[in-house]
Amino acid sequence: MLTLACGALELTLAPETGGAIARFTARHEEGVQQLLRPLPAGTGRPSPLEMACYPLVPFSGRITDAHFHYGGRDIHLPPDEICVPHAIHGHGWRRSWDVAGLGPARARLRFAHEAGDPVWPWPWSFEAEQLFELSEKSLAVTMRLTNRADKPMPGGLGLHPFFEGRSKARLETHLPFVWESGADGTPLGLVSTPEKWRFDEPRPMKDVEVDHCFSGSSGRFAIAWEDRPFAIRMKAEGAPHAIVYAPPGKDFFCAEPVSHAPDAVNRPEAPEVTGLKSLAAGETMTLQCLFEVEKL
Repeated sequence: MLTLACGALELTLAPETGGAIARFTARHEEGVQQLLRPLPAGTGRPSPLEMACYPLVPFSGRITDAHFHYGGRDIHLPPDEICVPHAIHGHGWRRSWDVAGLGPARARLRFAHEAGDPVWPWPWSFEAEQLFELSEKSLAVTMRLTNRADKPMPGGLGLHPFFEGRSKARLETHLPFVWESGADGTPLGLVSTPEKWRFDEPRPMKDVEVDHCFSGSSGRFAIAWEDRPFAIRMKAEGAPHAIVYAPPGKDFFCAEPVSHAPDAVNRPEAPEVTGLKSLAAGETMTLQCLFEVEKL
């Protein structure tokens, strides 16, 4: 693992486990605050699902039955074990990333996929990159996805941070529309967000249960805890959609900035609605997310 530090902030990265963030902390007078749900200490061979945050590339969310048509091709992906028979979150979070650059407070990770890979038969070659830049008061994450194939490729990006301490946490963000979902989590259609999932004012997360994608996201999220000295303000660019995940019986939740809705490659709505991006040969798309750490 890699450790970056600047001032009171420290970031631990796990390039070998999905290019994920293992821990993100802030020191204060009385100790250390976990800003994200940390990888448990002493974990020998961690799963990406145990990480504090992992990347979503080259798509976010589910693809129904791991199958879609695009550019005259019929694409079949292997289903992911956490949501059989669907594919989910691309493949970057399941692979090791290379360290392309490293400094005391800065790291660049890179992942390349080659068309023809028998393990994950995505038929377009692509390159993904994550740049982590730590300052005394923030963490900036810049994600890039470049189509290295000679034909257009559907593309998407997202970040999947986990926030612990849900019983004491509040979330504030503007999410005007929500994708209704079927029993298997795949989207059915876009509707106005009901009151039970509105966060326009700071809202306690302890009694919220949700696992949905929202559209029209402002890209701004504020997370604060009743019993902790630091709050987080997320500012995302290139992410007009967001997934909020707060499962029953768990003391964590997720607020995920993403570029498109789940199953966008199969949806009948226009790309302007789903966020589906068609990357031309050699084209790059970008998602940036700033985690600002504020003392309350």
